[in-house]
Amino acid sequence: MSGGRAEQWARAEGNATIMQVAGDHVTNVGYGPGAGPAPQAPAGLPEAPAVLVGRDGPVEELLGVLGEGDGGGSRVAVVAGLAGVGKSALAVATAHRALELGGFGDRVFFLALRGYAPNGAVDGPGAVHEMLRHLGIRDADVPGSPDARLHLYRAELAARARAGERVLIVADDAGSVAQVRDLVPAQDAHRLLVTSRHRLVAPGFPGRIVVLDELTADAAAELLTAALLRTWPQDPRPLGDPGALAEIAEHCGRLPLALTVAGALLAGDPGLPAGELARQLSGARTRLATLHIDEDGDGEVPVGVRAAFDLSYARLPADQARLLRLLTLVPGPDCATAYAHLLTRGCLPHPADPPEALAAVRASLAALVRASMLTEQPVGSGRWRMHDLVRLYARERGEEHAEQDRRQDVTDTFLASLVFDAEVACRTLGVDGRPASGPGLPSMALALRWLDGERTMLVDAVGFAAEAGRPDITFELAGLLGPYLDLYGHASDALVVARRMVAVCRESGDRTDTAAALYNLAIALLDARRMAEATALLDESLVLFREVPERSGEARSLNLLGSIHTREHRWEEAREAHERALEIFRAEGVRHAEGTVLVNLAHVLEQSGRVDEAVDASAEAHRLLKETGDDHRAATAQGVLGDMLWRAGRREESSAAREQALATLRSLGHRAAVAWLLNAIAGSLTDDAAGDTAAGDTAAGDTAGDAGGNTERFREAQARYEEALALFAEVGDRHGEGAVRANLGRLLRLAGRPQEALESQRQGCALLAATGDRRGEAVVLADMALTLCLLDRPAEAADGLERAAALHGAVGDAEQEAATRRMAAHLRAAPETAPTPEEPPRRWWGRFRN
Repeated sequence: MSGGRAEQWARAEGNATIMQVAGDHVTNVGYGPGAGPAPQAPAGLPEAPAVLVGRDGPVEELLGVLGEGDGGGSRVAVVAGLAGVGKSALAVATAHRALELGGFGDRVFFLALRGYAPNGAVDGPGAVHEMLRHLGIRDADVPGSPDARLHLYRAELAARARAGERVLIVADDAGSVAQVRDLVPAQDAHRLLVTSRHRLVAPGFPGRIVVLDELTADAAAELLTAALLRTWPQDPRPLGDPGALAEIAEHCGRLPLALTVAGALLAGDPGLPAGELARQLSGARTRLATLHIDEDGDGEVPVGVRAAFDLSYARLPADQARLLRLLTLVPGPDCATAYAHLLTRGCLPHPADPPEALAAVRASLAALVRASMLTEQPVGSGRWRMHDLVRLYARERGEEHAEQDRRQDVTDTFLASLVFDAEVACRTLGVDGRPASGPGLPSMALALRWLDGERTMLVDAVGFAAEAGRPDITFELAGLLGPYLDLYGHASDALVVARRMVAVCRESGDRTDTAAALYNLAIALLDARRMAEATALLDESLVLFREVPERSGEARSLNLLGSIHTREHRWEEAREAHERALEIFRAEGVRHAEGTVLVNLAHVLEQSGRVDEAVDASAEAHRLLKETGDDHRAATAQGVLGDMLWRAGRREESSAAREQALATLRSLGHRAAVAWLLNAIAGSLTDDAAGDTAAGDTAAGDTAGDAGGNTERFREAQARYEEALALFAEVGDRHGEGAVRANLGRLLRLAGRPQEALESQRQGCALLAATGDRRGEAVVLADMALTLCLLDRPAEAADGLERAAALHGAVGDAEQEAATRRMAAHLRAAPETAPTPEEPPRRWWGRFRN
C-alpha cells in the first residue's frame, strides 16, 4: 500500500494463472477450458494465454505492424484501452504468435514499466538500462550517463540489424511517451510493442495506436465460462444457467478484468448460483464493491475494478477529473459536447460565443479519450460515451466531491436547460396540437433532429429528475415528451416515460395527475398491443376522472377505450364509447378533441357498413383539426379520409386526400405515419388491380390472370410497400414491418408470384408474432393458406388454418375461430374438392394518435 492507494502486481510461475494485476499485466483473459499448459516464454516474455477470446482482429492488426511488410512503415504499435480491458494479454499473445511465425528468432524482450503505479514506475533512462541488460550488456560495461546508455542501446540494435537479426520489445504498462520514446528503434528491422491506458500521441513519436474495446457478448460469456472451468472442469453452472452467466457478463460491462473477478467469485464459492451473483451485480450502487476480491484474504492485496480505475483516475489533471465526475449527471448512454460545456461552464454555448469556448471543452473531452476514460462514438460526432463501470466509478467520485463540484447547482442548471430546449423543440413541431409560435424558434427540421438525437437522454432524464427529487422537472419533461414520442412512433420510450409518471403521481397522491398518468400509460400499452393492461388502467382512470370530476379527462379515456374495442373487433362497444366521448367534448366545447374522436369513430362506422357516415365523420375531423392548427393530427385525419373515400368508391377524391396527407406528414418528419399511409395506399392499389371494387373487403381472384392489365398498378403498390418497409426499418418498428410484409405477400400472390408471396408472408407472420399481435398473426396465417393452396400444399394450408383458428380463439373471436376450423377440416377431408379458403378481409393496421 502506498499513499492510500493499492498496487496490484502478480507473477505467474509454471502453469499458474494470474487473475489480474493493476498495471494490466498478464491476466487469464482468453484462457480456454482444458487448453493445457501455455508455452513457456523466451527472453523473459510471460507465457502466452492458452486461448485469446474475441481478439482475432486486433491480433491480426498487430501482426501486420510487427511483420516485415506491414506497408505502413511504423516501427511502434501501441495497444491502448481502459484499465482491465486485456491489453497485456493481447500484447503477450501477439508476441508469442510473432515468435511462432519466425520473424524474431528468440530475440523478444519484455519490460514491465509500471507506468500507473503510485511509486516505482520505470522512467525512460531506466527502461533503456533494463534493455541493455536484456541485450547481454553487463552492468560493469553500462555507461554511467543516460545519454551514453542511449547511444550504446542504439548501437547494439544497429549491430543486430546489420547482422540480419530482428528484435521485438514488448514494453508493458507505459504511462507516458517519455517512458518509451528512447526505446523506439531507429532501424526498420526492429519493432516496439507498447501497452498503455493512454493513447500515446506526441510529436515525433511514431506509434500506430490499436484501441482495445470491451468484448462482444459471446466472447464475454466464453471468458466467464473459461474462468470457471479452469478451476472446476465439471462445474455445472455454465451449462445449467447460461442466461445468468450472460447477465453477469453484461453487468460486468464485458470488461475482461471485471469478468475475471466475477469468475473468481464463482470459482471461490462453488455453491453460489450464477443467478445469485447476477442479482448481486444488478445493483448499480453496489456493483463495484461486489467486483472485488482480496488475493491474500486480509484486504492488503485487493483485486477489483475500482482499484484498477483508481490508478487511472489518479493520473487525471484536476479539471479533467472534475469533468469526468460531472459527466455522470447526464442521463443516457452519451453526452453531446454542448452539454459537456453546460456542465463545466454553467451555460450552453451561445451562437455569439467565440469558437474557443467549445474548442476548450472538446480538448478536455479528447484528453479523457486519450486516457481511455471516454470514447467518441462515432469519431467526429461530438458525442461522448463512458463505459458503464467507469460511469459508476466516476459517480462515486462525484458524490465524494459533490460540494467542491457544486453538483446540486449543476444538476439544477442542466435539468432546467433540458426543459427549455425540449419546450422550444416541441413548440416548433407543434406536437401538443397547437400551431408553432414564438420568436426565435428553430426550423422544424432542426427541432426534430435535436429531439431524435437526444431522445434517449431526454427519456432517461425523466427518471433522473425524479431520483434527484425534482418532481416538477419530471412533470414538465414528461408532458413535453409524451406527444412527441407518441406521434413519432417511439412506443417503447413512451412506455418508459409513462410508467415513470404513474409512479411519481401515485406517490404524490394527486388524483387528477394520477388519472392523467394512467391514461397516458394506457396509450403506450395500446401501442404495445397489451390490451388487457391498457383496459384495466383506463377503467381506473375513468373512476378517478369521474370522482374529481374532470369531464375532458373522462372523455379522453372513453375515446381510448373505444380504440381498444376497435382493436378487439367489438364494434358496438367501440361505437358507444366514442359517441359518449364525442358528446362530452361537444358539451365542453373542446373542438380539437372532438376531431380526434371523429377519426376513431369513422373506422367503426366503416367496419359497420356505414361508409358514407364514415366519410362525413373523417371529413369533419380533418376540418376541425386543421382549424385548430394541429397539422400533425389533421394530416393523419386526412389520410383516414382518403381511406374512407376509397371504400366509398370515390377514387379520385381519395387519391388527392392521401397525397396531400402524405406530403404534410413527410414535411413534418413523420416516418412511421408516412409508412402507415403508404401501406394503406398500396393496399387500395392492390385491391383495385385485383378487381376488388367493394371497398377492399374481398379480392376477386388469386391468379395472374385475374390481374388482367393491372400490372402497372401492382408495380406501383409494390413500390409503396417497399418504401414503407424502408421507413419502418429506419424507425425500428417491427410490428409495422410485419404488417407490410404480410400485405406485400398478398400482393405477390395476386400478381401470380406465389413462392415470393409465401416467403414475404412468413416473414410478416414471424414479426407480428414477435410483437404480440395474435389477431394480426391469425389473419396472415389464413392468408398464407391461400398461397399454400396455389402451391398445391393443402396439408400445410390446413395446418396454418388450425393455428389461425387457435389464435382467433385466444383473442375471443369465436366466429372467426369456427369458420377457420371448418375450412381446415374441409382441406384435410378432401383436399382435391375442398373449396379454396376465402380471401380474409384486408386489415386496417395502425391507430389514430389521440
